[in-house]
Amino acid sequence: MTGTPRRRTDAARMKAKARRVYPHDPSARNANHLAACSCPMCGNPRRHADEPTLQERRADAALRHPD
Repeated sequence: MTGTPRRRTDAARMKAKARRVYPHDPSARNANHLAACSCPMCGNPRRHADEPTLQERRADAALRHPD
């Protein structure tokens, strides 16, 4: 399944999950990212605490300890 059918299937799946997570939002506006806010717990750690993101930490660890 590629192209438009895949996107429609994925959108329906994400909207269903958004309705489960946020039942007060029947239109599932947050289906693409599921982030209703940008508080320190939900948002980017670099913005709130000047810490690297999880992806950046993994990249640094891979560079320090190559296998």
